[in-house]
Amino acid sequence: MRFLKRGLPLLLCLFLCGCRTVTPAPSAVSAPWPTRPSAKDETVHHDTLSGVWLSYIELDAAFKNADPAAAAAYLDGVMRACRAHGINTVFFHVRAHSDAYYASSVYAPADSVKELLSAGFDPLSYAIKAAHAHNISLHAWINPYRVGADSARAVCADIFKVGDKWYYIPSSDTAVRKILDGVREIVGNYAVDGVQYDDYFYPSGMPATAQAFETPPAGVSLAAYRKAAVNRLIAFTCSAVHRRRGCVFGVSPAGNRARTEERLFADTALWLSVTGYIDYLCPQLYSGFDNGALPFCTEADDFAALPRADGVKLYAGLALYKAGLPDGYAGDGRDEWQKGGDILCRQAAYAKEKGYDGVAVFRFDHLVSPADGIPKTEAENLSRYLLTNSSEG
Repeated sequence: MRFLKRGLPLLLCLFLCGCRTVTPAPSAVSAPWPTRPSAKDETVHHDTLSGVWLSYIELDAAFKNADPAAAAAYLDGVMRACRAHGINTVFFHVRAHSDAYYASSVYAPADSVKELLSAGFDPLSYAIKAAHAHNISLHAWINPYRVGADSARAVCADIFKVGDKWYYIPSSDTAVRKILDGVREIVGNYAVDGVQYDDYFYPSGMPATAQAFETPPAGVSLAAYRKAAVNRLIAFTCSAVHRRRGCVFGVSPAGNRARTEERLFADTALWLSVTGYIDYLCPQLYSGFDNGALPFCTEADDFAALPRADGVKLYAGLALYKAGLPDGYAGDGRDEWQKGGDILCRQAAYAKEKGYDGVAVFRFDHLVSPADGIPKTEAENLSRYLLTNSSEG
């Protein structure tokens, strides 16, 4: 781990000196793990992305007490439904709380898949097969730092607690190695088309003062130290993902870009503009048009205005789960989601106008089986839009 110990001060120095334009491509730096063969299947990608997040919530409900035949039938049904609704990319939750929805040598299996794995059924492997049969791209969706309420899930001792939740320490070499080991086994053992990190970096309730496990170098601010820790993981993850030919790496940060950088320490502007950090960014633009604090158009415009390195894609994450419900954080726009049946369509169209390369919606159950209170018309209208505007390749 000698490189990692030197690498963090190097990234800090580059960041503090304002040298973004000359930051070396992280992929050119030696990775701190042995090389391993990647799955040989060809990757599936689409010019215009229409994605959906398939979360651990859906997976737990489907897999708990299910036998392999039932689990397979569920995943086949998911992919058929995605095609019917115009979805060409599925973000499959492979690790939500330091657990695995696949056969892992690094992380313990999630409770709902233990029996399936014991019976020889690997949910991720089958999901990829089912997706590719319908020309659907499948990205492995990971919450890298989140451990959750149960610290026993942690795969190393370098964790900290905020509120009632545990997280891996971003500046820990040991924690970074474990996270990267998990990524490496996914791209080495599975024919995934991409890997995506969710918006959980430093938790939003993180104290503004240095903690016992944080030792910024002299003259380095705590904010810069934390950003550099996250940047290091992003850079090394991108390099690890690219070990599978054609596989892409993306991040789905929260939609309030300024808050994401200042409180979660996710430097999305850097990742977009410098080659070697990400292949795509999919910010969660979960506000309505009439949101009193941060309207959708302001969120979307903020990310669209950022410089992008060649080949880096920008997708808009949309909040289908809000349709039909009051939004208590929206001020004067509190009731907007209860009134209209075409908010998501209008948001997708706006994102396209602003140069976004596609959209993704949260989450699968709300698209195919609208919950109580969520009007079916919103999902149906969105599906018609996606079927018209998504691409096959």
